[in-house]
This record gives sequence, C-alpha cells and structure tokens, in this order.
Amino acid sequence: MANLYLTHRCDRGCPFCFARKVLKDSSNIDEILTLDEITQFLDHYGHEVGGVGLLGGEPFLYPHFDELINLLLQRGVFAKIFTSGTNPMPRALADMNLPDVLGKLAFVVNVGTRDTYTDARYVNLVKLLERFGPACSLSFTIFDLSADPTYLFDLIDRYHLNRDIRVGIALPIYNGGNQFIPKEQYKQAGDYFVETARKAAERSISLSMDCGFTACMFTTEQIGTLLAKGTALNFVCGAAVDVGPGLQTWNCFPLFRLGRVNALDYPDMNALKEALDKQCAKSLTPGVGIFDECADCEMYLKRFCQGGCKSFKSV
Repeated sequence: MANLYLTHRCDRGCPFCFARKVLKDSSNIDEILTLDEITQFLDHYGHEVGGVGLLGGEPFLYPHFDELINLLLQRGVFAKIFTSGTNPMPRALADMNLPDVLGKLAFVVNVGTRDTYTDARYVNLVKLLERFGPACSLSFTIFDLSADPTYLFDLIDRYHLNRDIRVGIALPIYNGGNQFIPKEQYKQAGDYFVETARKAAERSISLSMDCGFTACMFTTEQIGTLLAKGTALNFVCGAAVDVGPGLQTWNCFPLFRLGRVNALDYPDMNALKEALDKQCAKSLTPGVGIFDECADCEMYLKRFCQGGCKSFKSV
C-alpha cells in the first residue's frame, strides 16, 4: 500500500512527530500533493494501487479532501485515513454513514488522554468515533513510559471500535529534529509494551506492532506472553512508499533525509522500492542493527529481527 502525504498542516503538536518537521526542511508549509499529481500516480501504477494511506500532517486539513475521497471511491481504491480526528469532518465524510464506508474507507485514529484536547477538539473526535466506530482503529505511540493506556480500551468499548491497537515506538529522524525513545530505554519500553498487552487482553483487545521494535526489547518469556495475548509481532522494517508534493517519494519519514525519487520515473512498484533502497544505501554506513550485540544475535542472523530503525545510525 502506498501512502499519499497530502499536506504539511497539522495542529496537534505531538513532540515525537517526524512527518511535519522533516517535510518543512525542504518545503513551504502550504505546499500540498495536488489532485492532478495523485491522478498521475494512480494512472501510472494502475492495478498495483489497490489501496492507499492518506497521511499528513492532518488529512482533514487537506483543501481537496472531498474531491480526493470521491476520486478514490470512483476508482475503487481503498483508503486508510490516518488522522487525529480533532478537526471537523470534511463534507465528504459528514455526508456518509457507516454502511457507506465499510470496505471502502477505514480510519486509523491517533489518540491521547482527555487532558490533551480542548473541549471543541474532543467533540470532533467523538463525532468521528460515534459515526464510524467499527471502521476505526486506534493508534498509539510509546513515548511517555508512565502513561496509563486504559483510556484507549475505554474508547474502544464505548464506540465499538476495532479491537486491535496499532502501537508504534517514537523513533528519531535521521540527523535529528524530534523527541524519541533512546535505544538505552528500549528494555523499559519493552516492559511497558508487555504490560499494555496484558491490560488490553483483559478487555479482549490485542496489539499490533508498527515498525521500529527490536526482539531484544523482550525476554523469551515476554515474547511468549505477547503471543499468548494475541499480539502481532513485527521486528522487521515495514517501510512503505510515501508519496508527497511534486510526486517526490521516500521510504519512510525517519529516513526522509536519505534521499527521494520521482514516483513517475519507474515502471512499477518493485522498481520504485529498489530505487529508494539504493538511495538509503548511499548514505547509510554498512553495518548491523542499532545495538553492538546485533552482530551475534541469532534473531538478527536469521532475519527474524532487523535490529531496529536505521534512523538511529545518525544519533
């Protein structure tokens, strides 16, 4: 699935966010991925684009959101919308109900505790969850290791959301620019993740790992616990194709500064991904994972784990 990075604009202000900070390095805040560029991308890759992620910034602040949703629906392209849900729903969504979106649109909603919202923004979030609950999944980024995740479970029960939470770990931007979990705290982050999985399982909720986790964050016993709790483990790089303004394309936001290519310069997705991998290889020093121990790690040698995010190589 390719990700369409629609706009730099976002009013949430998460300290670990890499998207907005990285894109501002080389772009005006008002620059957008135009509808014409999106159409060119869809036409060029055709049947290879069965679904797209809509990213920002905040997709709800994209000025052509309504037209884009109509375009994707007309083409039969499934869209997964990554949003904070704190802005008013665009007209295209406000005119829809749950049966209109099932199988066509889905929402990944990054949420925080109630105290992180103004009353107006929380009302917007609730409206989204009330209307499209079963089409919504929550996402959560491990950053504050003292945060109580119970509010996530309460939202899932209250609004009948998807009972799996996408969990990421706050990663650095290559060459700096955001706050993140230092690798020295990965064991603590692993303990936090396991405890969250236990609490989630008590509510019949499971967790899925986004990229950046390492197998050595967990003991063998903890990995067994996670599997028993229904956790979807992922210790390999899950970089997708991110397409931004001007059809500039990169592997993922943490590695944005390692180079970009034009999406239309390649005949198919495999060729595009190979070009992006080569761009990264030009800048990265050859070597193993983010820990010295990776060189002799059985998990790493068997490719069960890729040794953490390559963005740490500049930290």
